[in-house]
Amino acid sequence: MRFGYTPSMNLTLIETFSAVMKTGSTTKAAAILGISQPAVSRAMRRLEDTTRLKLFERSGPKLTPTPEAKLLYQEILDIHVGLDRLKQAVVRIRDVGSGSLKIASSAALGLTFLPKVIEGFLQRHPNVVIKFEIASSATVRSLIVSGAYDIGLCADEVDRSNLVAEPFVSSRGVCVMRQDHPLSSQTTIAPTDLDGTAFVALSPEDTARQAFDRVLAEAGVRPRILIETPFSATVCQFALEGVGVGLANPVTFLSEGYAQRGLVARPFEPPVWFKTILILPPQRVRSRLVDELIVEMNQYREKLLGRAGV
Repeated sequence: MRFGYTPSMNLTLIETFSAVMKTGSTTKAAAILGISQPAVSRAMRRLEDTTRLKLFERSGPKLTPTPEAKLLYQEILDIHVGLDRLKQAVVRIRDVGSGSLKIASSAALGLTFLPKVIEGFLQRHPNVVIKFEIASSATVRSLIVSGAYDIGLCADEVDRSNLVAEPFVSSRGVCVMRQDHPLSSQTTIAPTDLDGTAFVALSPEDTARQAFDRVLAEAGVRPRILIETPFSATVCQFALEGVGVGLANPVTFLSEGYAQRGLVARPFEPPVWFKTILILPPQRVRSRLVDELIVEMNQYREKLLGRAGV
């Protein structure tokens, strides 16, 4: 049963009633509200007259809520929950209006690519506040599906249900090594080139690593894996230090400027692909800022991958 409000059932009566129900005492309610205990008692009688409901059993100063009082109190709690949700919606709308974006990404593009994009974006939108999260692809998906974040980048193998998902980049893996490495003179790297070679590998659960392993197995080749890491940026850094050759995402290689630091990248043949999708919350109209960020991301991606040698 839903209880309607009459003109004389004002907010003061509702607040007083809620205080009594919450504290279980007219004296404690009076202390919370900063009024006298008799004023609380009078308010409860007025509320009963207004609603034509018996809300309390009285035994001297003690008030015992009736089942009707408990039903009414539950209705009030439900209304408060709805108001809290409304306040949260207002905050979200206000944040977007004043310039706020929440971005989530897997490490593949989150460690190197997106920081460069965000830097350029903030130069053109200096008043925008960015919240940026790097997490696993599964966590990125959860953040976007829940609506907690505005835009995400993650591996393409995630469940795409309840998402707006579109391809973002599919880049061919490269073997990275120092300029003085013997394999740097080659234009491409074949599986047989890596047999017994000191190697920095991505983590076994990485889909590009798994595809790479299948190619090597078919060729009967086994590189000498010295290090495993989940990040292409770490692969590049170890290769730069001379630990060995590594397979990396070319977006990482290019966005961190490793070529200028003495690292070279050679396409691996047959191709192994790093695939990333862009995901957005379901059933939400894109804000202007999200659209502008996507334009910035696309432009920077084309600028990187359009460079020769990858």
